[in-house]
Amino acid sequence: MPEASLDKEKRRILIQRIQELPTLPSTISKIIELVESKSSTSEDLARVISKDQSISSLIIKLVNSAFYGHMRQISSISHAIVILGYTTVRTMALGVSIFNASPGKKAAAFDRGKFWIHSIGVATITRRIATHTPARDGLDMESVFLSGLLHDIGKVIFDHYFNKEYEEIARSAAQKHEWIGDSESSFFGINHSEAGYYLAQKWQFPSTVISAIKHHHNPELCEGEAERAMACMVNLADYLCRKASIGSGGDNEQRPLDEQALSFLGISHAALLEIAQEVEGDREMIESLTLDRK
Repeated sequence: MPEASLDKEKRRILIQRIQELPTLPSTISKIIELVESKSSTSEDLARVISKDQSISSLIIKLVNSAFYGHMRQISSISHAIVILGYTTVRTMALGVSIFNASPGKKAAAFDRGKFWIHSIGVATITRRIATHTPARDGLDMESVFLSGLLHDIGKVIFDHYFNKEYEEIARSAAQKHEWIGDSESSFFGINHSEAGYYLAQKWQFPSTVISAIKHHHNPELCEGEAERAMACMVNLADYLCRKASIGSGGDNEQRPLDEQALSFLGISHAALLEIAQEVEGDREMIESLTLDRK
């Protein structure tokens, strides 16, 4: 089979596998149902969350982190939910569920612990950037955080369904000092941004989140202004997170600063430096939010 036809076939198989993924995990579906119900209580939500050790552990770590600054340790899930809020709990639970997806009995192609910290870092920094964006009125801060948290979810898909191949891609990218997205495209005919886009569509995320996942490396391709703003914020957050070496995105290549993203958001270089300094202040909190694997 000619190489071009082989690449096209690999792309077709990959997209088909993503589209055949199941709907949201049952635990997450139940959490979302309770969050959206007007009659549910924090105790109802706590009962569901307590059945998942990874989610409950992270919720307790988050509420006791420096980000919330409580004087005494909180050990009750229901109390944590009241402090954090339903939407924060839902976002974190969704992230844990996705990132705990295992590549079967094989080892992950990249360090999932460092990858999670990178993702939490980008989510936190995206929220920081949103507060510095002049035209931030109307921004849904949950979607802002979720966009940052799941921006690289396509890498988890690759690792889950093409573990052996992705291990080789990650190794090759490291040896060549090449951005992993280029290595993915060379092998699959699709990179992690597009793979994540198909999953985000399937799970019916908000349009701004979908666009941010698909276009965080090329925000100028977004169709709407709100979508482009979200993609620009995630792009800059990823840049700052990598520059600060918080976690690892599966590769350690530093992408250049996107000047167009800065200009579109109306953020000056001085403001970006201020955000970078705030990121250093958040480092300890971000790195404390380790993910307990199942």
